[in-house]
Amino acid sequence: MARRNKLLGLWAADLMGLTGSDAEAYAKTVVLSDLEEPGDEDVFRKVRHDFDTAGIDRTDTRIREQMAELLPVAREQVLKDSK
Repeated sequence: MARRNKLLGLWAADLMGLTGSDAEAYAKTVVLSDLEEPGDEDVFRKVRHDFDTAGIDRTDTRIREQMAELLPVAREQVLKDSK
């Protein structure tokens, strides 16, 4: 889940115009937001809030879809890294 959250953070950072170390730092805040409570709602709320603050027009559904789409990508990356 941490890998998925990092990928989500990088996706969100890109939409907010963050690059390089700023994007990496933002992605880390998304990963850390998952420590607030069990489940995905804390991560979703963080990205939703940050998009609202930055004026990024993405629906709740699209953010949740992106979270779901990134999960198998993250799994694949973790499996590759463990070999």
